[in-house]
Amino acid sequence: SDPFLEWYQSPLSLEDWLAGGSMLLLSSIFIPLTTLVAFIMYKADKEIIGYRYLVSSTFVDILCMIQYGGINGIAILFKNPLVDKKHGRSAMHFYLDWTWYTCCLHYPLIAWSRFAAIKTPMWFCRQKRWHSYLICLLPYLLALILGCSTHWSQFFVRFYFEPAVYGMLAEDFVKWTIVLIIRDRSTSGGDQGFSKGQMSVEKRLMFPCVINNLIFVLGQFAITLGTGTGKWATWLICLLFFINSAANCVLLLLFSPNIRASVLRRGKSVSTCERATVSVLQL
Repeated sequence: SDPFLEWYQSPLSLEDWLAGGSMLLLSSIFIPLTTLVAFIMYKADKEIIGYRYLVSSTFVDILCMIQYGGINGIAILFKNPLVDKKHGRSAMHFYLDWTWYTCCLHYPLIAWSRFAAIKTPMWFCRQKRWHSYLICLLPYLLALILGCSTHWSQFFVRFYFEPAVYGMLAEDFVKWTIVLIIRDRSTSGGDQGFSKGQMSVEKRLMFPCVINNLIFVLGQFAITLGTGTGKWATWLICLLFFINSAANCVLLLLFSPNIRASVLRRGKSVSTCERATVSVLQL
């Protein structure tokens, strides 16, 4: 028998509205904002090489926010798991794993890009656009390989969105926990190869990357400790996944005056002269 049958047959409660509505509200705010930030960085990536790697990371953040915020909110408010039990859950979990692995693998990629921008600026500033985006494909391909290698393994435990518990649920109660903590350290070096304005922007990109790594690590501990403690705990887990991706956009706006100025101009790029002026004012 279905233990959640009563919940599916009953009308939406205040808790249901709060759980589903808050997820959709957050998604409606941060997904368009993150998309705008990604568009701004994409337009400026010919000048600021580091933006190319952040565009790739931001794309994965949008996918994560859609699945942990938007899809979860829709499933709760419509009281519909959105996928069938036989094949849908397996396909959805494979997709969830692929996007999450890709998100995790972008952390060392971003860390490497910050290290390369400051340690070997001559090589970094000469990177061709297609070269940078080709490197950005590596996390997607590695995540696909990792997903395929684990999805059909014997120890694999399938998780799926269960609206009745406001989040993800395992098909059995055997817990298999893999804790992934990725740290990166960036050190400063020579500034040859960049203009002062470009180097200032590249260095400023270090701060949101380091802070977001800390958020990621703290989030993994919270997610692990919160598993299996009630429906609001499973909702909180999805919220933490969502915040992990939304934080990237917020941190870029806080620490990058160029992106912040472009957002205030509704997506219009700031000219080179204006970038230099903004950078000087912020220093």
